[in-house]
Amino acid sequence: MSRAEFHHKFYLLGTVTLAVAIPLSHFLMGLAPFLLLLNWLAEWNWEEKRTRLRENWQGLLFAAFYLVYAIGLVHTTGWGAAGKEMLSKLPFLLSPIVVITSKPFENKELRWIFGAFVLATLFGCFWNFGYAQTHTLGDFREMSYFIDHIRFGLCVVMSVVFCIHYFNIASDTDPRQKFRYIYLVISILLLAYLIYSQTLSGILILMVIAVCYIIYLIVNKADRRTKWILGSVTALLLIAVTGYIAYITYDYFHVKDPAPDRSALTASGNPYTFEEEPMVENGHYIGNYVCEKELQTAWAMRSDSVYDGLTSATLVRYLNSLGLRKDSAAVMSLSDEDIRNIENHNANAWYVRGGNARRALYETLFGITLYQKYGMINESSLLERVELWRASWQVIREHWLLGVGIGNQRTALDQQLEAQQSPIAGKRPGRGSHNQFLTYWLAAGIIPVLYLCFLLVYPFAAMKKRITFVYFAFITTMFLSMLVENTLDVQTGRMLWTTFLPILLFRPITNNQ
Repeated sequence: MSRAEFHHKFYLLGTVTLAVAIPLSHFLMGLAPFLLLLNWLAEWNWEEKRTRLRENWQGLLFAAFYLVYAIGLVHTTGWGAAGKEMLSKLPFLLSPIVVITSKPFENKELRWIFGAFVLATLFGCFWNFGYAQTHTLGDFREMSYFIDHIRFGLCVVMSVVFCIHYFNIASDTDPRQKFRYIYLVISILLLAYLIYSQTLSGILILMVIAVCYIIYLIVNKADRRTKWILGSVTALLLIAVTGYIAYITYDYFHVKDPAPDRSALTASGNPYTFEEEPMVENGHYIGNYVCEKELQTAWAMRSDSVYDGLTSATLVRYLNSLGLRKDSAAVMSLSDEDIRNIENHNANAWYVRGGNARRALYETLFGITLYQKYGMINESSLLERVELWRASWQVIREHWLLGVGIGNQRTALDQQLEAQQSPIAGKRPGRGSHNQFLTYWLAAGIIPVLYLCFLLVYPFAAMKKRITFVYFAFITTMFLSMLVENTLDVQTGRMLWTTFLPILLFRPITNNQ
């Protein structure tokens, strides 16, 4: 093996390791890029690197983002946090340079990289599912064992994209034909996990990608008959999804209860209490027909768990979700499974009976109802994000040009939440804006934000021959996730961006597989 062959194989092995690490290991995500950089330096073929750099000079535009973002260092005061942040973002500078100056991967090597990523993600799905079955989880987010559930959802989305891509390009004369339906089965398993884990962001991103791809096929590829079929199926799916959401929303808020009889008594002769303006959940008034005395007594007969304020609120909501009055007779009518659900703090029977899609919608609707009635936003991640966006914008209005300085942004946001007496002030400090564009604007001003937008658009305008379905799906996934998350501020998000973007965009133009 020649020196060049050794370094190229090490480069391939390091990239495969990094692809496996992204969904499974924070430690390897930190180690693999360091080893890849050492291998790149040890190649010592600077003339070849300069030649490749001239051929793929656009890669420097992506590497330059690191330097543009560094504008935020000009007036920072939090040098400790700023130094840590800039060190963590070094892959933005180094990864594009390493990729465009190294020998490009061949088709077979790309399949090894993408296949390793898919198999690692699939392994993570099985592990997470098994973990959820063998442990009591307070929240479905806790089932993601290796990395946080949102970023793992992005890995699942991209794995589905890779599987569909290789399923599509396999032909009857291709030796990969034997793997074609394996790709399809894996993509179905990944989709099943995405739904089971209630990763709503991942599901929505996949839907957007699917619709865009179908529109592309209709416009550019299909004959008239196929266009009609694809268009009809897409329209029916959109109508079905919209109709389902509308039905769930109507069923949730449509009141099924008759006018309350405030003189009514329980079967044991005890009076009920009624709220003046009770909230509606599952079509029933939560605060009506409540006998707290009987609930406490009956709960002690059905469960060994302590009857405290949380248990009381959970029990009342659970009974309400079944359309029952909140008294001892209702508690005694519950099944043992219902009791376990309440002990696990499932406050709505449909959280465990109605499927993950309905649960996600019900939780969102309940959060919105709490906000409308009490101004509470802690029960809805969507409303918390809106609150963070509002607070971020208030700070940005005063520091729109250069931001507050890298390392200062999270402190500035926490102070703004305190100043406006936000319900989430001080409860989850330092978590950022939950929007990548606002986070960068807050830290370093408008210039890095505009430059990031330029990088998202530039390849579609000036590098059209390099744009593939997989790259489109990747950049769409990253963009949509950045709208609701600090994707590039988290290690997994950074590694997704710096690993796959340069490989997908700067592969040889003739290398479309």
